[in-house]
Amino acid sequence: MNPLAGVYSADQQAALAAKNSGPTDELGKDAFLKLLTTQLQHQDPLNPMENAEFVAQLAQFSSLEQLQGLSDGMESLYLVNMSMNNAALTGLIGKDVVATGNEFHYAGTGDEAVIYDASAASTTSSITITNADGEVVFSKDLGPMSAGDGTYTWDGKDLEGQACPEGDYSFAITATDAEGADVDVTEQMTGRIDGMDLSSGSPLLTMDGISIELGSIQSLEEATE
Repeated sequence: MNPLAGVYSADQQAALAAKNSGPTDELGKDAFLKLLTTQLQHQDPLNPMENAEFVAQLAQFSSLEQLQGLSDGMESLYLVNMSMNNAALTGLIGKDVVATGNEFHYAGTGDEAVIYDASAASTTSSITITNADGEVVFSKDLGPMSAGDGTYTWDGKDLEGQACPEGDYSFAITATDAEGADVDVTEQMTGRIDGMDLSSGSPLLTMDGISIELGSIQSLEEATE
């Protein structure tokens, strides 16, 4: 799914409208008409404005008025589009997704499965898991790895064999082929969308408290119990 640009909260939409309707240094159509009227009132009767010049100024006024109307129409269309996008995004809540990313929330008990996609087969590979403070809590050599999708199940224990507490963690997988060249491995996240955050201006979906950008979603399906 591609990201939807220009998606904002209701407060941000109101702020945008207020900003666009505020004072400006540009010459508006009312000021242009007032200036033209004043010019006609004070022109020299012995040297009146040439017809061609007068017609040119009227043409400028007409163009200005049309552009102003077009700008107002585009602004209204933009705000309507943002509102529609916001409403459409709420339909993603409750869906199961697979997204590019390496974060996950560990509940503090049981196993945690993490998934990845290897671009090619490798002869060596390893996984490293870090906590929210960036501290390495677990690492392990995984040996040869096949190309394509894969899963590693972490038992929730640290390097000392102690249970890790509930919290947010991240993982990284590295791999090399028989020639010692790095193999690209894409870490992925899977879970159910449980919320949406519009406070930053760009829509962010949340899954167990982990933020997910729309552009990172690889697949989407109806939730299954």
